[in-house]
Amino acid sequence: MKARTLAASFVLSNFRRTFACSFFALVFCLSLTGCSQNPVQIEKFSPTIKTEYFDKGARPPEANTPDHNDCANTHWHFGIIPAIDWQLEKRERSAQGENVVIKIKGVKLQLKLDITMWLPEKASADVIAHEKGHAAICLDAYKQAEKVAQDAANSVVGQKVEAQGPDYESTLKSALTNVSQDLARKYREETLDKANVTSALYDRMTMKDHAAFKVDAKVDDAELEYERLAPDLKKQRAEEERVIREMVEKQKLKINSKRGKLPEAKDSNAPEQSPQSNSEKTPESKADAKPAAKPQE
Repeated sequence: MKARTLAASFVLSNFRRTFACSFFALVFCLSLTGCSQNPVQIEKFSPTIKTEYFDKGARPPEANTPDHNDCANTHWHFGIIPAIDWQLEKRERSAQGENVVIKIKGVKLQLKLDITMWLPEKASADVIAHEKGHAAICLDAYKQAEKVAQDAANSVVGQKVEAQGPDYESTLKSALTNVSQDLARKYREETLDKANVTSALYDRMTMKDHAAFKVDAKVDDAELEYERLAPDLKKQRAEEERVIREMVEKQKLKINSKRGKLPEAKDSNAPEQSPQSNSEKTPESKADAKPAAKPQE
């Protein structure tokens, strides 16, 4: 049966400069696709690793970091593509627009990891080994990707999501986009974020001593240090997200107040629409690809 679903392609990326800092980018696009009736499906692709070489004085733009262009780099991209199966539970119209409630019936996720090592043509054995250490950290994080994705999907299946907007199409799109972003965020925390922090620790540990024969031990040390720091990092991240959510809600209230569109009290006696299956005919939304977040240092 053809199901009404939303698919969002997320590319979680990091650019690693040898012995230096990095930045993260999140990009997604929206489309409609089909999805199996199984509640959660995970398709994990094998990671890809490739090595690109360049002349030190003629480095290609795609190999650069924002502040350096003549050293070795390792780039990693954790991809997650969710297809969301949903059911319309409620739709209310008012002078201010639409209020929609949907129930998440199932999620299908595709997982990918692409790693590219950019090396000078005459890179030393120590430099090559160091970049392979970054690749190893990413591969280790990706080993748990299926479980992380399963947990993220389980957390949204059965969930009811409410959204408000000027019309049905944009309101529905907003609700489904929020679910996709929530999935990507939970997946990112235990994959990309883990690889980023561990790689930063690894760089710090190898700043003064990056001999090739010590790389494996340094990778292990960095991963152990991450596990020690992880509880505090998660608390910090949760607090930051709480503050952001509060800021967003305050901004919404401020905008609605200026427009004179404060939420109206609901009539408890008003009849509610019966749940609508996503297999029924409803207007399909189309969205162009757009950036969800700007790269950050």
